[in-house]
This record gives sequence, structure tokens and C-alpha cells, in this order.
Amino acid sequence: MTAIPSPLKVGRMHSQSEIDRLLAVMDVDVQTLAFCKLRRGRRLIAPPVDAIMIHYVLAGTMHMTVPGHDPIVCSPGCVALIPPSVPLHVKADNGPAADVLATEHCFITRDGVLLCDAADGGSGHLRYVSGIVLASFLGSFGLFDRLSSPVSQHLGDDPMVRQAYSIMLSELERPQLGARAITSALMKACMVLVLRQALAGEGAPIGSLKALSDPRFGRVVDAVLNHPADHHTVQTMASVAGMGRSTFAKQFQSTFAMTPGEFISKTRLYHAAKLLRSTPLPVKLIASMAGFASRSHFSRAFRGAYGSHPTLFRENVRDAAIDPPPGLREF
Repeated sequence: MTAIPSPLKVGRMHSQSEIDRLLAVMDVDVQTLAFCKLRRGRRLIAPPVDAIMIHYVLAGTMHMTVPGHDPIVCSPGCVALIPPSVPLHVKADNGPAADVLATEHCFITRDGVLLCDAADGGSGHLRYVSGIVLASFLGSFGLFDRLSSPVSQHLGDDPMVRQAYSIMLSELERPQLGARAITSALMKACMVLVLRQALAGEGAPIGSLKALSDPRFGRVVDAVLNHPADHHTVQTMASVAGMGRSTFAKQFQSTFAMTPGEFISKTRLYHAAKLLRSTPLPVKLIASMAGFASRSHFSRAFRGAYGSHPTLFRENVRDAAIDPPPGLREF
């Protein structure tokens, strides 16, 4: 006899399926990587950066402080995310320390690696990798736009992560050609693991994932991102969420700082921009595939978001990266 899954188990299965689909359309990039070394008795002061920073501890213990927030202590295998536009203080221990500026200890090695050496040329009591994180779901919204407090998550128990930080530590100790590319790929893998745990509810909610942790909104976002051309309206989205139309519209805008209609439009335009860049398909067909009723409607919306006609856009950015439409607010 075939067992019938319980409603709770079915709910978990649906939730896991939605998480898998969201991860499949997630774009993650880690840029401007730097290897950092710090000895005890020093406090490394990093200036504010207008982007989310990721720090991955390779060896030692990181004592991190962001003014106005509780201190964070990270052991090897720990990932820390820092909000944009805030100064960061890092120490290798919890004792008294002399301040040193990160900008005065950074240089490019002969192998092209950015090294921040606050260990006077030694191995350092603390070694970690830092980078700028760019992450979004198909350009529809940035994952970390609402990150306002530092967060940390320990990944060191994962075998793949242990292998990754072993390789990164080796690259730090003996930099070679391609070290930055290898480390970037490994950092990206670690970032995906952080997001996977957060989406699965195994870690602290991060940025926009706080909203996606609500299964009602998670189902809606999944439906729009994976099927942008479907007939999405406020009413259909409310039905997917299991909410009344007016309640859904109000809570969606309050949660994501954009209306449901803006979210649909932004997702469709980004999808169309990727097709324009990567395929020779006719503009009329792309408009239909992106969910627009007519080419003229699509052209007007695309020009308003990207500043040019779809045909001209294709000619100008065929080899360029696709950014989210600047005309709509991100969350």
C-alpha cells in the first residue's frame, strides 16, 4: 500500500521545491577580493564601502565590530556579511590594540592578488578573505538591499566548505597565477551555501530573504521569477499567496517597498534584456516571451526602464553585463 504523505510533510516538500527554484535563478558574484592578514595587538580599520562586504575566516579568530552593533566573533569557516556604508573594525584577539588603517597596508602582489598585510610580513594570527557581494534573483531585486546589521553564519562543518577554505588558505600562503579567480569561485560557492541555509530556515534571515522566509511571499516570488510571461495580476498573486487582494497588495508593498505590478514589470524587463543580449530572436517574439501583450507596449516600457529602444539596446550591450532596470526601486 502506498503511504499518503501528511499535510505537514507535503508543505515541507512544496517549500523545498520553491527554494530549489529560487536558487536556480539566483545570480551571485563576489568581486574585488582581498586576502587579509592581521597579528594580535592591532585593530584593522576598514573604511565604509558602498556595497555589501563578505568576510570569510581562513585561520584564527576574527573579532569584528561595526559601530552601533553588537560585536561578532568568527572562527574558521565562518562567513560574515557587513552592510554598506559602515566602518569596520577587525582584531585577531579581544585584548587592547593599536589602530592601523587598512588602506595603508594593502598592495597588489606580483601575481595580481590584492593583499592587506597587517602582520608585518608574517603569517598573521588571523587570516581571512574579503570581497564585495553582488546578488539578485534575475535582477528583480537585490538580496541584500535591506541588510542593515552585520550577520554571521558558520559553514565550517560542511565538507565542501572545509575543502574550499583549505584551498583558499593555500592560495593565500603561496599566491600563484589565477589565485583570484579560484578564490572568487570558492567564495561564490560559500555564499550560495549561506543563502541556501537561510532560504531553508537553517540560518539567520538575510536581507530580502527575511521576506522570502514567509511562504506566502515565497510562493509569489517563485511564480513570477520562474514564469514571467504568465498572466500575473495582483489578484492572481494574492490567490497564490492565499490572501485577499487588498491585504496582499498592502503587505507586499510594505514588505518589499514596491508594488506587485512594479515587481512583475521589473522581472519581465530584465528577462527581456537577457534575451536581447543573448539571442537573435525578433523583438516581437521576445516581447511575447517576456509577457507583454504587444511589441509597442514592450518598447515603451523597455525604453522607460533602460533608456533606449530594444533594438538599439541589443546593438549597444550585446557584450555587456545586464543590470536591473534603473527606473524601478530595488528592495
